Amino acid sequence: MSGFSAEWLSLREPADSAARNLELTARLLEWRQRRGALTVLDLASGTGANCRFLAPLLGGEQHWRLVDHDLDLLARSKAEMQPWANAAGHCSLEWLHLDLVRDWERLKLRGVQLVTASALLDLVSADWLESLARRCGQWRAAVYIVLSYDGDMVWQPALAGDERLREWVNQHQRGNKGFGPALGPDAAAALATLLQQQGYAVRVQPSPWRLEPEQAAMQTALLDGWIEAAREIAPEAAGELANWLMQRRRWIECGQSRLQVGHWDLWAWPDYCE
Repeated sequence: MSGFSAEWLSLREPADSAARNLELTARLLEWRQRRGALTVLDLASGTGANCRFLAPLLGGEQHWRLVDHDLDLLARSKAEMQPWANAAGHCSLEWLHLDLVRDWERLKLRGVQLVTASALLDLVSADWLESLARRCGQWRAAVYIVLSYDGDMVWQPALAGDERLREWVNQHQRGNKGFGPALGPDAAAALATLLQQQGYAVRVQPSPWRLEPEQAAMQTALLDGWIEAAREIAPEAAGELANWLMQRRRWIECGQSRLQVGHWDLWAWPDYCE
């Protein structure tokens, strides 16, 4: 499975929080109001950003199972979040070290009412999504999965080569990220269809990052990652990429760069619940 550094997860957390679709968050909270104590399964939880965002909004008694394959991220999550959970009083946390590719059978969980994840779907394969949808259907759990990359990136100012880079990045997104051939930008729509086949009502709405000049560090981190991906896909274009990269860096450093990156948020519930 692909890994992400704690530094990158920390850098993106404010942008993720700002990007979440307000309509779908409101639907989740309406669903929550009709339930008592809540058990939540957070897949690929990283340092716990998804829980930090949602738990205060959900309110009431909650038990979170935070699942990740990265022991370092789980340890950081526990160190940062256990004091917060203790102070909150109503929210208990449990950390599970689990490989989401090989260890699905260890997720024989009863009583899970909400399955959630952030920035995960575009990394996974069609087979993995089928397993996820099937298990959600067995649990009859609601599903709230956010910030799935949709393939769209728009730089301002525009520059010749923007579209070529986007195509190379999206091609790279469909490579194997540890789950099998990734669906990349098609993942959210694929999960929506699979959940509908399980008897869910589904809503999908956009949740783009809108990065301003003051978010230069995040723009630079994305730029570096995308250039690396493009070089893997098109090594023959090294010269073209170097010129494009030089201008992009200049605009970021001068505070003249804006970047929008498209995502989808998904909210789904068993239709008998509504």
